[in-house]
Amino acid sequence: MNERIDENVIAKNRNTPQYLLKLTALMKRLPSHHPIVEEVRELVAIHKAGFNGERALDFPLSLVKSKDHTVYHDIRISNISSYFQMDSLVVTPSYLLIIEVKNISGTLLFDPIFNQLIRTSKNNDVEEAFPDPLTQVRRQHLQLLTFLKQHRFPSIPIETLVVVSNRRTVLKATNDVKEIATQVIKSDYLPTKIKAFDNKYLEEKLSMKEMRRLGRLLIKHHTPLDIDVLRRFSLSRLDLLEGVHCPECSYLPMKRLHGRWICMKCGGVSREAHLEALRDYALLVSNWVTNQEVRRFLKVESADAVKRLLGELNLEYVGANKARKYKLDNRVINRFADK
Repeated sequence: MNERIDENVIAKNRNTPQYLLKLTALMKRLPSHHPIVEEVRELVAIHKAGFNGERALDFPLSLVKSKDHTVYHDIRISNISSYFQMDSLVVTPSYLLIIEVKNISGTLLFDPIFNQLIRTSKNNDVEEAFPDPLTQVRRQHLQLLTFLKQHRFPSIPIETLVVVSNRRTVLKATNDVKEIATQVIKSDYLPTKIKAFDNKYLEEKLSMKEMRRLGRLLIKHHTPLDIDVLRRFSLSRLDLLEGVHCPECSYLPMKRLHGRWICMKCGGVSREAHLEALRDYALLVSNWVTNQEVRRFLKVESADAVKRLLGELNLEYVGANKARKYKLDNRVINRFADK
């Protein structure tokens, strides 16, 4: 097998998780006194830290220059009755590498006896237990192996790594220190570790055609985690703050005057402040809306003004007159905002 796959190193980019986008939108749309505000704020911080930790891998992975290494970020695949998610998967002709990323500060103690990860914070002596990431990647290994067998790929070695992206984190282990040190590394060491795997696995198991087929299957079977956050927290749209946030000071709501949004607090002026509100609505409530629903959410009285705002976005729609519904496609809204 002498052919080489001639593709970019990154075959599937890492995008901000939909759940994090929804949690962030919800945090902005809840009154400050709402009983779940602190819980939502904490979840946003946790998921943002996790995503930032995964992004921290992008640079060390970019140092792996070989076109034989194709990287798929944030892959979530259905496997019979459940899903399994891999932060990053490196596909080569000779082996596969599953990477589980952890962005946890303080001192991490890996305990293989009780299969747990114990974190001691820097500023206190309080111990906190986390699920064992080594157990996680072993489970992912078995699930990926099942997926490959289901699709009749030839047998190929699968390696796993837990990569700690926080440079200041201290790593320790209760037992099997040498063994754990081969499976848990800091992100700076990742290129060196991949090079060691390259030298270890010299026999090609996948042809270029098989690598391309695997890539297509990974993308085809990828199912992003998408949770209805209003249902998740037993909320309704009546719990949400309506209106358009000021881009300058975040005051809510801005007023629509003479084709512009005016902030009554700081005097800020914007022509596109409604785009963020429409994104929030699509994330939290529905991506199909009527003119009346948009008027209520943006706090605009004029149906003609809202019709113009929606018309400028060239959104997909169905129906006519008052029954017309527009599809709030955030990709379209984002492209409009970038103009």
